[in-house]
Amino acid sequence: MSDIFNNELFEAFATASDNVYIYVCDMQTNISRWSMASVEYFGLEGEYIENAGAVWEEHIHPEDRALYEADINGVFSGEKNRHECQYRAMNRYGEYVWLECKGSVIKDKNGMPIIFAGLMTRLDGQNKYDSLTGLPTAHELYHYNISEKKGIAVLLGLDGFRKVVSNYGYNVGDELLVLFSRILKDCCEKGWNLFRFSGDEFIAIGTGADQNVMEEFFAEVCRRADVMELASGQRVSISVSGGALLFPEDADSRERMIKRLEHCLEYAKMHHRGNLVFFSEEIARQHRRSQTIREDIKQCISKGFKGFELFFQPFVSPETSKITGCECLLRWKGEKIMDSYPMEFIKVLEEYGGIREVGFWVMEEAIRHQAAWREKYGELQISFNVSYQQFLDEEFENKLYLCLDKYGCDPKNIIIELTESCQVDKPQELASLFDRLRKRGFKVALDDFGTAYASLEMLKSLHVDYIKVEHSFVRELSEPGHDIDYVIIDNLLNMCRRLGYDSIVEGVENYDVADIVGKMDATLLQGYFFSKPVCREEFEKLLEQHL
Repeated sequence: MSDIFNNELFEAFATASDNVYIYVCDMQTNISRWSMASVEYFGLEGEYIENAGAVWEEHIHPEDRALYEADINGVFSGEKNRHECQYRAMNRYGEYVWLECKGSVIKDKNGMPIIFAGLMTRLDGQNKYDSLTGLPTAHELYHYNISEKKGIAVLLGLDGFRKVVSNYGYNVGDELLVLFSRILKDCCEKGWNLFRFSGDEFIAIGTGADQNVMEEFFAEVCRRADVMELASGQRVSISVSGGALLFPEDADSRERMIKRLEHCLEYAKMHHRGNLVFFSEEIARQHRRSQTIREDIKQCISKGFKGFELFFQPFVSPETSKITGCECLLRWKGEKIMDSYPMEFIKVLEEYGGIREVGFWVMEEAIRHQAAWREKYGELQISFNVSYQQFLDEEFENKLYLCLDKYGCDPKNIIIELTESCQVDKPQELASLFDRLRKRGFKVALDDFGTAYASLEMLKSLHVDYIKVEHSFVRELSEPGHDIDYVIIDNLLNMCRRLGYDSIVEGVENYDVADIVGKMDATLLQGYFFSKPVCREEFEKLLEQHL
């Protein structure tokens, strides 16, 4: 037996890793020795193989054999000294796995090739553990069999993680993920399995656990994650949402478990952020509806925005009680879904695509209506919402200016609203855009002001023309026990005056509220007391009544 087969280094490397397989070939006899790991995993005939190239080729995927042959033949013909390629090979279980194969030729003093040795690395093995957290990856999750087990699984996601990364940077984001993974490890009971699923999402599987145990686990995770201290000493607070299910009751297969966990987490983030939601048929129904809406919207967009329509809600001057303009509001009826409300279908547009195309359609339709009404009803101001995604679109400004030229509108009659609830990751970039728009004559409004902690911070960064006061402060202003709302509104409007901003007060539902807010010197009023959002024909009737 050749000494190269009995080399101690071969023995050492042969057992170094479960995912790396080594081989050495005596090129004079064409006999090879393969590590026992490769023999067992690929079901080879034994450690020692004659004419191994032909034997091994039978394991290679038919589509990859030409690549393998071209490379290995170059080595054995003497044309090249190194073998290196990636291909798929069948293991003993009948599955094809990706391999990276590298080998080198050793020559004698006369330049004749005598030894060919190398290694094959299973590429799927590289993804077994997450390099950041050390947890098993989603790939390993697909090897987890729940069909003969009983327990509970939960998919956990960090709320607003993208915002944290934007504010603090990717290094802080990575550090938070590591800290959170440690919290999960500490909270998991003995025998549980924990995986990093994707991004900021983790899956914990508790075999034998019940709903009460999972609720306690989730509560403890949330408590510990509420304030996480970084290495720098900085403290970051973040909330956690979760979707859970029982198996095999709610899922009798691994694939169904993963899909339903994703649906549950999506539902939790949309309707019960910061809470744990268990799978139900209602969640399954909501997911099916969301999918239908998504497909329905795609069809409508492809058919020239069929089903989309603008409705209009008037702005009224408290001094003259006259309509001075309106907000353009998007409505949609699909071919399959006829009853979707804006908060539902707009969220689908934002999350699954389409908001860009529809946003530009809204822009042009709003400007087109303003131009058509100007000739008959005078200089009305129209406003429309622009998503943060659309503001940062490199084509946004150009399309806006083209629409303006196309319909001959005066930009002073166009109010562009940024919904305050959106996540502003690049305030300086947005501030520069706002400044350019205002120099061109457009008006810019900050919508839903006061609904989130970022309101005042955004005012420091963004220069605007209008502040729209959110309706939740206004609707019950005339009712007993709402003195706090009165103080808030009064101070907000006073702040607007001192900063030189005009104001639009939403949610004016009755005469008393209109009277109270009007006396506070609001610039414009908007609400059901004057009109609900109506179609173009109904809005034009309102305009004619105010001529």
